[in-house]
Amino acid sequence: MNGLLLLLFSFHLLLILAPISDGRFWWYEHLGLSWGGILHGKVWQLLSYAFLHADWFHLLVNLCMLWFVGARVLTILGRKIFYELVITGVLAGAVLHLITSIVLRARGYNESYLVGISGACFALLFALIAISPHARMGFIPVSGKNLGLGVVIAEAMMWLMRPGLGLPVLAALGEQMVLLGGGALFEISHACHLGGALAGWGMARRVLAPINIR
Repeated sequence: MNGLLLLLFSFHLLLILAPISDGRFWWYEHLGLSWGGILHGKVWQLLSYAFLHADWFHLLVNLCMLWFVGARVLTILGRKIFYELVITGVLAGAVLHLITSIVLRARGYNESYLVGISGACFALLFALIAISPHARMGFIPVSGKNLGLGVVIAEAMMWLMRPGLGLPVLAALGEQMVLLGGGALFEISHACHLGGALAGWGMARRVLAPINIR
């Protein structure tokens, strides 16, 4: 896992050191995830987007989550399952984000590049919740099961309330949040978070399922 953390840090450092004008945009254009990029054959974006981050704070949050949650998953399930969860979370987050992007583009909205390994972070978190549903998650005074339920509901609501999706009632609520100064909340890919979370939970449940011996 230390290798993954170092790789993420190195990628962001290279991004920061790139020329301010065209250099940094090249990284986002070719390695960040977008439906336009996929249509042009840049299928590597389904994985490469996870190695880029918007800023140091974005990177730090994900590194801390990988370190805190990932270390526990690694200890319990082993290195192979750990990296399978990381890859599955990244891919699942990418797919749900792309579905959202298709709808936004169809409604005339511009899409932004998705960056960050958040999908994998949520996959690891929900794998841990599936493993220990009644355990407390660190300093948070609720069980893993209740925390997971709350996070899923919040992420799903924020995803569906995005004004650009145009869903009845939900879009109106999203527009009210924007008017109240909460527009930055819709710059986060809640679809990616939700996709990673569901993938991590499902994969952990499959790994932990009892084997029927006949």
